[in-house]
Amino acid sequence: MNLFGKKFAHLLEADGDAEQQSKPVSDREAMAQQLDTAQPQDFDVQQAGRQQLIDQHKAGQIKQLDEWISQLDTFIEFLNGTTPDSIQSKLHEAPCETIFQDIARSEKKKIARLAAELSSLSESFKGYKISAND
Repeated sequence: MNLFGKKFAHLLEADGDAEQQSKPVSDREAMAQQLDTAQPQDFDVQQAGRQQLIDQHKAGQIKQLDEWISQLDTFIEFLNGTTPDSIQSKLHEAPCETIFQDIARSEKKKIARLAAELSSLSESFKGYKISAND
């Protein structure tokens, strides 16, 4: 056989090997063929470990939710609380013909509405927190 004939025969043999290798195999068989020491079951997610990760993630979210609820309640108290430092208390005690009296006249309802909306949001967050603990 001449030089080109040998190369052509070699290419045909390589092509035949590629066709034999292209048979469909399952994922586990493919993993078993490719891995040296690991077994396919080593890559499966263990149910207990998965649940533990979910619980850790859930606990982190509940902690974050607690922080949000606390900050919302603090801001609600700042807006519309009964303490002397709240905005509504300061506006209510404002003397006549002052900037605070003008603000009280025009914005008192808006501040109360905003505090009510924030209170509603805080209560919704508390409901989600309770349902997450079930």
